[in-house]
Amino acid sequence: MGNVRPRSVIPANRDGKEGMAMKKWRLLLPLLACLLTAGCWNRVELNDIAVISATGIDWKEGSWVLSYQVVIPQAISSQSATSSSAAVNVFSTKGSSFRSAVSKASQETSRRLYFSHTQIVIIGQEAARKGISSLLDTYLRNHDSRETVSVYLSKGSARKMLEQLIPLEKIPGAAIQRMITNEEMNSSTFRQMTIHQVLMDLLGTTHATGIPGLIVSGTNESVERAGQLTRTSTPSKVRLYDLGLIQGDKLVGWLNNEESQGAMWLADHVKKTTVPFACEENRSGQKNSSVRITHAKTRLRPELSNGNWIMHVEAGADGMLMEYNCEGDLSKPKQVAKIERLIEGEITAIMENGWKALRKNGADVIGFGSVIRQKYPKQWSKASDNWEELFAGTEVKVKVKVKLNSTGMSGSGFKQEQEKDS
Repeated sequence: MGNVRPRSVIPANRDGKEGMAMKKWRLLLPLLACLLTAGCWNRVELNDIAVISATGIDWKEGSWVLSYQVVIPQAISSQSATSSSAAVNVFSTKGSSFRSAVSKASQETSRRLYFSHTQIVIIGQEAARKGISSLLDTYLRNHDSRETVSVYLSKGSARKMLEQLIPLEKIPGAAIQRMITNEEMNSSTFRQMTIHQVLMDLLGTTHATGIPGLIVSGTNESVERAGQLTRTSTPSKVRLYDLGLIQGDKLVGWLNNEESQGAMWLADHVKKTTVPFACEENRSGQKNSSVRITHAKTRLRPELSNGNWIMHVEAGADGMLMEYNCEGDLSKPKQVAKIERLIEGEITAIMENGWKALRKNGADVIGFGSVIRQKYPKQWSKASDNWEELFAGTEVKVKVKVKLNSTGMSGSGFKQEQEKDS
């Protein structure tokens, strides 16, 4: 038994090959562990960077002014956050180009700007009229930037938007991002636009897109101090307002909220929305009844007639009756059909109102040109050169079909039920 050698012991007289192999593996193991674990490769230390949650772009006195909403980690920490400390800090740099303005940030901040966590970009109205091609080119070339960043226009200064604190959220940039998501799923007056979508639209067939706008509504008092959020109400607030029309790369006009909703119906971007309607067939009277649209679909069918373009717009919608203040018993199919016709007339009017505004501005943000190109490729090659003029002269014929899936538990309005019981 004393001559039996343990199996786990490697003989020392085998040219040292096994020993050398073991030494090599020991040297390689730390390197492999570093490659397989996150944070070792191209690591970024949080203490070395300034995380940007939102960026503002303004054009002032012949220069680009870039504003940055920097997250303060200590302020958003659950252990150290207080109601008197803001979670972000806003500062600006100026330059003749975007990159030169960004590079000047090193002159006033101790940390490198980090854009990978940017959620929104706000473009001031003057900057949008100057042109947004520089912004789009920067996003195409900068590896730190993401194409999923949401884009907004501001009727005033973009920096002022970044300075506004928003109740319920610590980081204003994140609050605005949630705002457009909530709006898109509940009202569909505006559509969330990302850098990628803007690029696709402006590089597409019609070279036009629509970007939602932002304003500070209420009084002239800005909500810039965290202490103001301790009150039960704020004097002003950031809200979505109007749709900016971009043609080429410049802002050419605005649609108000009602016109924007019409554009969303035409472009098949309505998901869910509420439509108020009047009880009279000519849409006169108070719109004190409403329907909740739960599903909508719009189809476009182009037609070329005697050298003129006609766009047939067919929209279908399903909904639930939410308010009913009209005469008539909804337990009768004829009355339900009548209400459906009233709603169809209201949606048709919304779409026609949106079309008039778009035709006036000559910006095809609803994709008429793309549909024509797909069906009439040869004719489109001739029409594309002066499409803005042809777009304004296009005849639009709207047809809407509405189906009420639910009218509620009562066959008549509340007042009618009261009169029955009296």
